Amino acid sequence: MSARTILARIETDDNGKTRILAPGVGWWSDLPPQGALLGPGSVIGSLIQLNQQFRIVLPEGAAGGIAVDMPHKRALAVEYGQLLFRMTPFREMSMEHASAGSYSGGEEIAAGSGTIVSPTDGVFYRKPSPDAPPFVEVGSRIKPGQPIGLVEVMKTFNQILYDGPGCAEEAEVLEIRCEDVQEVSAGQILMVVR
Repeated sequence: MSARTILARIETDDNGKTRILAPGVGWWSDLPPQGALLGPGSVIGSLIQLNQQFRIVLPEGAAGGIAVDMPHKRALAVEYGQLLFRMTPFREMSMEHASAGSYSGGEEIAAGSGTIVSPTDGVFYRKPSPDAPPFVEVGSRIKPGQPIGLVEVMKTFNQILYDGPGCAEEAEVLEIRCEDVQEVSAGQILMVVR
């Protein structure tokens, strides 16, 4: 069964969150992980309709982090236009994570600051190799597209970039909240920036 691509439907609700809607009737599977950071072109699962499989991808205008708990089922029956999940814009994620206390131990972040969060569960690495210097230190200036660390998931190392809609052209690292080779959870604050 080869997968073709289909775009998810999107709407913006009254709170400024993007609502991701099912593009058709069928079985939705391969859901994105809890706390995933997504953008245009991100695959958010598969839709199976009458023995045909479609990869569901986000269209232009959809970017941010998953704002609600994702179901733990392998496949969900969905209807056309059914709400799959909501996304919080990147620029608002730090305040939402801080106010919800998600993975931050209830710690507050300073007004005007933002956060860089882990997109998935795994092990966070501050350095590209054991004998290399860290990607960034407190006080480092970072620009969009610059790596700030790695998250290892099942022996695969994924770069964590300072990137996404709403991020400043340059930011300063104020705090680093994870040690090198520390287990992290999706949505956990890795760094505070301004």
